[in-house]
Amino acid sequence: MISLPELRAKALRRYPRVLRAHLAGEVLFPLLIPTDKTLDRGQGHEHIHAQQRELLAHAKNRTGHGYWLTTKLNRKTGQSEIKRVEFETLTDYLSFLNKAAEFAAFESNAALTAATVPALLLLPPLPPLLLDYAAEWPDLLLVCQYFQQHPQPNQYVRNLPLALPTKFIERHQSALRQLLDWLVPEHVRAEETDFFRRFHLLLEEPGIKLRFLDAAQRLHPAVSQCSLWASEFRQLNLASQRVFIIENLTTFLSFPPVSDAVAIWGGGFAVSLLAGADWLTTKQVLYWGDIDVHGFQILARLRAYYPAAQSLLMDTATFAAHHHGGQGGDFQPAELPQLTPTEQQLYHTLLRTNARLEQERLPLSCVAAGIEQAIARL
Repeated sequence: MISLPELRAKALRRYPRVLRAHLAGEVLFPLLIPTDKTLDRGQGHEHIHAQQRELLAHAKNRTGHGYWLTTKLNRKTGQSEIKRVEFETLTDYLSFLNKAAEFAAFESNAALTAATVPALLLLPPLPPLLLDYAAEWPDLLLVCQYFQQHPQPNQYVRNLPLALPTKFIERHQSALRQLLDWLVPEHVRAEETDFFRRFHLLLEEPGIKLRFLDAAQRLHPAVSQCSLWASEFRQLNLASQRVFIIENLTTFLSFPPVSDAVAIWGGGFAVSLLAGADWLTTKQVLYWGDIDVHGFQILARLRAYYPAAQSLLMDTATFAAHHHGGQGGDFQPAELPQLTPTEQQLYHTLLRTNARLEQERLPLSCVAAGIEQAIARL
């Protein structure tokens, strides 16, 4: 005979079906729970009763709530045996599972959904969403209503005219993505995985720092450096013919004046932000990074966009003269066909040793000499 814990587990497995039926207006009750087990009748009357005692003690037949037991007299043994276990009403079922309060919230939110955003009632994962976000559901519906009316807001998320905490949408992206994908599919940028781009919300672009190394070529006499959004940077066409892309911020800020030149802070692998700036293809581009595995991998990435880019102070002579035991961090080895043969040789040494020479370790006199030599080679 089925035990009380087993009955509870079976009843709980039917809970999602009960929720779906409520949304669809279906009637499931009385709800039969198969017992799937037969009694052991070979050990006498007392053993037959013992197998059923727990179920009998907690049944609605005695307590007034919960599951109802239908029994039948076994003429051979003279014992009453449980033949059927069922919940007569939804109230009985919820009481047995201690789900009455949870279901009341589910029912309230389902009714609110039907009244405000009825299209969501057909969303397959709606029942678990209603349970998981019970407290936030009215506010989620408010967002859904807004996007139904304005499917392409083209505003910053915190500027949307909603009477909600400004961070609400950001904190509930997972639920909202499922809801909005269902509600406004024709307006979704399906190829975008970023929530904000997917639903036509504006994002602050990453910035690119720029220094004018030649005071005569500044955009304004008082402005020696500035920060531009990536889309703005791509539209530039500065007069300077030389562009130094520098990995670390300190060396970017302390880079010496150079005639007819600007400096860009590459920020490590953020050099990807420079892709698509066609005006750079007409300039003499030089990259200066740490002499380590990452430095050469960044150089290779930059050359994927600008094949003519030259390296600065990233050679064996500089490494031998100034490296004093520094070690790099974790890295993923990769073949870099964009490197020159001499760069390849140093790169493979670094792959083997994980050595590092940081830009900041080079004295300013060495930097000045390296810049002069690089310009002479251009």
